[in-house]
Amino acid sequence: MMEKTLRWLSLFLLLVFASLLVGPLPAKADGGLVTPYDLWAHLREGQQIAVITLKTQETAKVDLFISILDATGESHEVTFFLPLGAGAADFSVVEQGINVFNQQTTIELDSRIQSYALDKYVVLNTLFGGTLLANGALLVPLWAPLLLSGCNMVGGPKPMSTFQTTSSQISIYAVDKNTDLEALITTTGLDSSVQQVLSRLRGQQIAVVKLRTQPKVEEPPTPAEGQPAGEPGIHLAWTASLVSSESGSIYSYPLGTGASWSKPIELTRVYVVATPGIDFDVSYPKLGLDESGYNKDIQSRITDYYDKPAYAVDEARGNFGRVWRATYTQSNSAEDIVVTTRAQTAMSRIYAGIQGNALYLALIMALVLGLIFWVLAWQLLMPRLIGRERDPKKRLRWYYSLIYPAINFGLIIIPGVILFGLFNLGLAVASLVILFLLFAGISILVFNFVHARHLDISRGRALVTFIDVTLASNACYLVLALVLAKVIGII
Repeated sequence: MMEKTLRWLSLFLLLVFASLLVGPLPAKADGGLVTPYDLWAHLREGQQIAVITLKTQETAKVDLFISILDATGESHEVTFFLPLGAGAADFSVVEQGINVFNQQTTIELDSRIQSYALDKYVVLNTLFGGTLLANGALLVPLWAPLLLSGCNMVGGPKPMSTFQTTSSQISIYAVDKNTDLEALITTTGLDSSVQQVLSRLRGQQIAVVKLRTQPKVEEPPTPAEGQPAGEPGIHLAWTASLVSSESGSIYSYPLGTGASWSKPIELTRVYVVATPGIDFDVSYPKLGLDESGYNKDIQSRITDYYDKPAYAVDEARGNFGRVWRATYTQSNSAEDIVVTTRAQTAMSRIYAGIQGNALYLALIMALVLGLIFWVLAWQLLMPRLIGRERDPKKRLRWYYSLIYPAINFGLIIIPGVILFGLFNLGLAVASLVILFLLFAGISILVFNFVHARHLDISRGRALVTFIDVTLASNACYLVLALVLAKVIGII
């Protein structure tokens, strides 16, 4: 049944392409079905995946996968059209399973976006480790909002464990007195009407099951991988010419035809890929909940929202260029995605270089710059604040300042690693409070017993001076850390 339908689609697409070569028309739709009215309600577009690769500022290669699902259980002839826009060339079409398409086109792109998200998370923790190493525990309250935001990676409540089968996902959640039921309902996709029932289950655990029903299909393995091909569809590819404008060359991906479907499109993914030397701006519709970003397991947050309208926009930059991805679930857009290309500027190249090497820069800041700021503050500010003549035994020489990073290094290993583990297990606030009290308390005690008692001033004044120097050095480090975080997209 599906094989016959796909062959009809392929034949019609070739006819459309031939007509476009005779007289190209502006792109108005990604697909439109011509079918009897009583059949229309039983058809839906299962998945739509587009990869737009900007070859130059004037041309783009487009790879498009579309699956048409028929809920009648019978075979029907479906007429399908696909406008490609003016100047389309190098057209090809093959019947292909979605797994094969993803293997050829999107897996590497998704991996780059996911790795970029992981790098941002690691960079943030590296920068924070640097402030602890440089005796900056007193500034933990200023870091807390950034850390608790989780690089835009923290969604709702996290499952205790998750089990996956071919067609289902079962997540186990603990419902205790501190559980935000509204957030739990939003995260899991449960109906809001169950909130009252959940409130009576506090102290218990629940299993949230997501099951996809589907007809049994005998899938032949792909010749190369020996793995199931996945949901059948068609893979179309062509080269498109971009339209020149004052702001740059424009390619309009016809997402807006989704509004013509009788049922929401289950999943839509649109990628825009640019090699070094090319940059672009994207205008896109925002449909449903904004679930952009990743959770702490480095899984795309929108994967928890496949059964309701939502969208997510994620990207990665680096020495490879730029990858941008928009994902829509259960949505029918009336607007297109418009890509405007432009030459990569010198500043854009610098940003891309920083973003591609963010982890190395964070390590340099954490291990070098933070310590330099601390030593300079100790050497330049401390004597001026207490008076040089009040340090008769010269206890404030610059190398004495290294006592504190050495102690902090040991604390970062143990119990710092334990606190980091507790932070990722959901005890974020408690971990930061303990970390603040432990690191700040030990550094103040060490200064009190090692240095303050040898100064010709009161202990209170000495401790206030120590705190002032600590705040000054780490404030400088925090400013640079925030600049790096802004450039790579953490904030």
